[in-house]
Amino acid sequence: MKTPFEIAQEQVKNGELNTPKVIADNKSLDYFGYQLAVHKYNLSLMAMGLKSRQVTFTQIKKYYGLKGKSAKECLPELSQMVEDYKVSLNN
Repeated sequence: MKTPFEIAQEQVKNGELNTPKVIADNKSLDYFGYQLAVHKYNLSLMAMGLKSRQVTFTQIKKYYGLKGKSAKECLPELSQMVEDYKVSLNN
């Protein structure tokens, strides 16, 4: 079964979903790469015991299909997803 993250990526490829434009330093950024980076940052804060107002641990866990029981356990898995995504962009 696919995660909501994977479904959203497919929908963009098929033209069924439009993502917002992300611009930093006058450069356009990949939306999903930006989203992964922000969620990794939020999960890092949660792993240290801090909360985020923008997103909850459960939302991040469900969206990416993470398996850990805590933010600390899920952080390495999400970090690997970020690295894998970076590699996929270069190929």
